[in-house]
Amino acid sequence: MLVALQGRLARIFALVEARLGDAPWFAGSEFTAADIMSVVSLTTMRLFQPVDLAPFPNIRACLQRVGERPAYRRAMAHADPDLTPMLD
Repeated sequence: MLVALQGRLARIFALVEARLGDAPWFAGSEFTAADIMSVVSLTTMRLFQPVDLAPFPNIRACLQRVGERPAYRRAMAHADPDLTPMLD
């Protein structure tokens, strides 16, 4: 079972990596709710289930773009000021 889940997770990350190689954001050229919803899985949830994003430069670049957004910084400072988001 664990091997099947690992394979599924690898395919998901490969699809996300490919998408973010084609466009800067999940829905294309504009930042949308899709990016907001996805960032939790790619940042905060990795505190509970560590995933090495080193093999995924497009995902890491997207997370860096999110982290540079002033609204994201304000939201994180308000929601959980002691949490350092995993943006790399």
